[in-house]
Amino acid sequence: MTGEELKYYRLKAKYTQQQLGEALGYKGRSAEGMIQMWEHDRRNIGTKNIRKLSEILNVPIEKFLP
Repeated sequence: MTGEELKYYRLKAKYTQQQLGEALGYKGRSAEGMIQMWEHDRRNIGTKNIRKLSEILNVPIEKFLP
């Protein structure tokens, strides 16, 4: 999944970057910062977060796999 696709699904689910980061367990500035890095393709989404993102955003897990 590209960062642009992640942003699309995040907005569709009506999450801010901060809210999504916190739902994944990040706190403070790192919550928003991590989502920003993913959405700008500066960092890959770790395998531990793929399942959580799939559930939170209601997107099939296959969308996150190459």
